Amino acid sequence: MVGIKGRVILMKEVKTIAVIGLGLIGGSILKGLKGKGFEALGIARRNETIIQALSEKIINEGSINIDLACKADLIFVCTPINKTIETINLLSSKVKPETIITDVASLKGNILDFINASQHPVKFIGGHPMAGTENKGLDASSENLFEGAKWVLTPSKGSNQEDLIKLSSVIEKLGAKIIIADPVLHDKAVALISHMPLFLSQSLFGTVENYSEKDISALALTLASSGFRDMTRLAATNPELSKDMLIQNKENVVAAVKELKKYLGELEQKLVKNEENFVKTIEKIAFQRKQMYSSEGKNIL
Repeated sequence: MVGIKGRVILMKEVKTIAVIGLGLIGGSILKGLKGKGFEALGIARRNETIIQALSEKIINEGSINIDLACKADLIFVCTPINKTIETINLLSSKVKPETIITDVASLKGNILDFINASQHPVKFIGGHPMAGTENKGLDASSENLFEGAKWVLTPSKGSNQEDLIKLSSVIEKLGAKIIIADPVLHDKAVALISHMPLFLSQSLFGTVENYSEKDISALALTLASSGFRDMTRLAATNPELSKDMLIQNKENVVAAVKELKKYLGELEQKLVKNEENFVKTIEKIAFQRKQMYSSEGKNIL
């Protein structure tokens, strides 16, 4: 139910959910919603993926044809970022007027600009679950991937409060916490905490791999343990996803890297010229970092 100006309006529940793209995120959405009362439809590029999803009983019906999704009350577009707008555009002229469409792309600005200017207005609410791994595919998906994670929503002008409540209620069944954000601010923020760290991880691995003294490079890679492993985990990210995030958010990533270089230079100067200030700074960083995450590794801010 939704209350508006003292009145209570009965809200039609979401009964059928479609997921387009049965990879890490799409598969995890389906696994997380399994057994929670929804009819689940799955759309994938390969028949083999549909067969697997049916065998795991995370979908009731599947197809390689996107038209199947048009039967749903709610559609999650979980394609690669570079296919998101194309997919939404295909759906826009086919779905029922009341169908809510959302996505999981880590960039929101361009998508919302397209939706808000579209000749086929739809009930679109941009989405970005702040969860994932460097792995890909249905086999990498997990029913508890979103447990305790933040899930950003960026409503378009074609959506309303009722749509937002419907979508939020489904996402909350996955254990995620909803954050409403402006799409432009979202893209700047994720450049700092997702896209720039990816770029840094790639740079760190590349620096060691291509170190000028090859014997030292080889020894370093042989000796590398958990610290280097954790710092370079993102470098193993699906290259298609990496490309989409870094190129499509290039301006914000470059701005974030500039700030990183500035801070790195300041920290370097403290190390070189004022060890006492350097120690105070890293002690403060260690304390703040420890306050940010729970013992299970979930952001508690």
